[in-house]
Amino acid sequence: MSRLVFALSCLLMLGPPAAGAQEPSGDVPDLLARLEGAWSGDGTILGQPAKVEMQWEPVLDRAFLRLTWVSHIGAAPKTMRFEGQAYYRRTGPASARATWFDSSGQVRPIVVTAAGEALVAAWGTPETEVGETTYRFESATRVLVVDRVRQKDGSWREFGRSTLSRTLSPA
Repeated sequence: MSRLVFALSCLLMLGPPAAGAQEPSGDVPDLLARLEGAWSGDGTILGQPAKVEMQWEPVLDRAFLRLTWVSHIGAAPKTMRFEGQAYYRRTGPASARATWFDSSGQVRPIVVTAAGEALVAAWGTPETEVGETTYRFESATRVLVVDRVRQKDGSWREFGRSTLSRTLSPA
């Protein structure tokens, strides 16, 4: 009985969820595990055609899951290469955190949640730029990646959309 009273007291101390708060609808560790392996495909980034490669692999004795992202944006001979890496750490069944590093010199924090069959990586800070990348599973071997950035007026602008197919299953 005392355990039940203690548990209820803890819940009461937490208070009701904030207005508009939503419970995560998926399992972040499971979705991250489904991303493991190599992916490639085509898309549009910054209004230009792009070739994209993405790889997710466990590193540092499986303490982190490393994302490596490479995109070749625009038509030859003016193709721009962009590369980034993020190190993801699971923080519970409904969340993960990461840090992103890219070839433009940006370093951004990432907070990950699940939304059904999708992983949503909210990145950046109000002092720099705020955006999100959604990894939506269309099948076990196909994922849609959508990048959006928050505008100064609070609206969202999509700047990238790529459909990737699995090229290498996890080891």
